[in-house]
Amino acid sequence: MRGFPKEEFINRIAKLRQLMEKNHVDAIIITSPSNFRYFTGLDSYFWESPTRPWFVLIPLLKDPIAIVPSIGLSSLEKTWIDNIITWNSPNPEDEGISTVLNAIHSLKIEKGNIGFELGKESFLRMKINDFRKLENQLQNFSIIDSSPLLWELRLIKSQNEIDKIKDIIAIASKTFDNLASKISLGMSEREIANIFKKDIIDNGGDHTLYLACTSGNNGYDQIICDPTDKKTSNGDVLVIDTGSTKDGYFCDFNRNYGFGEIAAETKDCYSCLWQVTESAIAIAKPGVSCSDLNDEMLKVLNQFKNYQNSVGRMGHGLGLQMTEPPSIMKNDKTALEKNMVITLEPSMEYKTGKMIVHEENILITENGCELLSTRTPKSLPIIN
Repeated sequence: MRGFPKEEFINRIAKLRQLMEKNHVDAIIITSPSNFRYFTGLDSYFWESPTRPWFVLIPLLKDPIAIVPSIGLSSLEKTWIDNIITWNSPNPEDEGISTVLNAIHSLKIEKGNIGFELGKESFLRMKINDFRKLENQLQNFSIIDSSPLLWELRLIKSQNEIDKIKDIIAIASKTFDNLASKISLGMSEREIANIFKKDIIDNGGDHTLYLACTSGNNGYDQIICDPTDKKTSNGDVLVIDTGSTKDGYFCDFNRNYGFGEIAAETKDCYSCLWQVTESAIAIAKPGVSCSDLNDEMLKVLNQFKNYQNSVGRMGHGLGLQMTEPPSIMKNDKTALEKNMVITLEPSMEYKTGKMIVHEENILITENGCELLSTRTPKSLPIIN
């Protein structure tokens, strides 16, 4: 069944209100796609149209209010939200701002703290000038950053969320596991990526919203760009890193493939990264911090004679967004907790412009972790 039962959203609101009460927040206004989906259950990628903002007003003491452009009314009526207010949009002169203000005034609170998504890994999906209009009209209130509360809530996944994440990771794992038998030396990056994306859909995925695919002789120089028409040649290593989704939830892991004759140093780099990931899987459990994971992986990486890392971190949170807090890096002291889903993503630039990256997805369990992605082969798969 797509989506979640109503009880899932009621529990989310109840937990958020506990955090709001603890932090003296009277209302939160949601505008970002992931948080809008998290609290309403709306299944849409209409966010790709930047014309219209969407709002959810979550008061401390009253039911949530969805404040949406008129085009969204029938879709919102299919969610669990009962209180829906619309305005005729597009309306550049007043794109929902007076409607939002009227909704706030209907709460019968004259002052207090109103939270917006202003901080860590958050953003406003509305015009900055409109946000300033709201600030000017809400001078009796303190506008605060609600992102710490929202991330504290979203960091720990419910069982329903875990099931969704496991589903898309299993789909991507099957696709990766079968890919080597479908590609050959001389195929272009674009051809290989298209085979992969088609198989994601055929295996039950909804979208491949992110797919980085690149190749280079004995390594690659980046891991973020779309595939090109470059054809694979002898000595190339190709990487595919996917953020595919089902019911809104992401997987995020990669696989590497060698073509023809691969240098021993490249194979050693690959094998080292496999051991690095293995070391992190072995210690990942509740109470271990992100910086602890980072240090453990660095300990193994530093045994490689030419280790360098220009990526900036070695993993992150995963869920409704392809990358979420926390970050696996030295200065992130976040302690792992049961039902967190994270990626492990060590990388190595063993020569200038020659990089290899490994990534796996894991679930933190009561006493350790569960590997969700099928484990990448211990030795670099070779395509002839």
